[in-house]
Amino acid sequence: MSGHPEYPYPVKKIILPNHLEIAYMDVGRGDITLTFVHGFASYAPIWEKNLAALSKYYRCIALDLPGHGLSSAGDYSYSIDFYAQTIQEVLDQLAVERTVLIGHSMGGQICTHLALTDSRLFSHLILIAPAGFEVFSPTEKLLLQQFTGGGMISPSSYLQWILNLRNYFYEWNEAEYAKLQAFNHSFYTWRDNTHLPKVLGRSVKAMTEEAIFEHLSELDLPTLVLFGKNDQLIPNKFLHPWHTTEEIAIRGTQQIKFGKLKIYDRCGHFLPYEQAARFHIDLYKFLNPRVFRDF
Repeated sequence: MSGHPEYPYPVKKIILPNHLEIAYMDVGRGDITLTFVHGFASYAPIWEKNLAALSKYYRCIALDLPGHGLSSAGDYSYSIDFYAQTIQEVLDQLAVERTVLIGHSMGGQICTHLALTDSRLFSHLILIAPAGFEVFSPTEKLLLQQFTGGGMISPSSYLQWILNLRNYFYEWNEAEYAKLQAFNHSFYTWRDNTHLPKVLGRSVKAMTEEAIFEHLSELDLPTLVLFGKNDQLIPNKFLHPWHTTEEIAIRGTQQIKFGKLKIYDRCGHFLPYEQAARFHIDLYKFLNPRVFRDF
């Protein structure tokens, strides 16, 4: 067991059969296990507010994806399938037989892929501003991949936009923003990660190539979809400036057999951080339908 100043709970590490070392936090107790999967260019500490509240009622596992945070980085594919398989192997080693999957942004696309692989392993799916709901044409995919030529991040206005933390929020106070900037700074600088350009570039490429929209109708889990009405990342402001977040959220959720959508006013892309209390209440209601029948 090891720790790092940016992590709110002790960090544990697990070595997978392919020699990947995955860092994770495992806090709380309960009959239900929640598994948290962060998004692009992020890491487990972003769930700090959620772990603090929800670990009182549930076992909470928040991991760093490969190439992110304290987990191993290397010359891997960083595909959606690669990430999903890694999560499955971690849960297997932790002997988690059934869990609630919670994914934010790219993490939502990964969780959807994982749930489609074998839904018997999961009881519920919670997708927060998930990547993969927005559909790109073949031409648009090629254009996006020009920003990640050869799986490497290239300097561009698009890259600057998606890596600017201010674009992830509708509103914030300076203290919270400074804290998140510290998170961001740590992600990029606490170690000499020579693979970071590949991690980011290949992840962006994977989000466009491994589409999930056409498979959403195959999901057979109770699924809660959450979007901030003021999300500045979805839709893509460069390619789909005429679309709205609500349009994409509604269209995607309508494909899901047991899907339920909630859109938060005055909220951006980092919904579980920006409106944590409301997120916790909606999660609790979603997981306890017999108590909250009107949810």
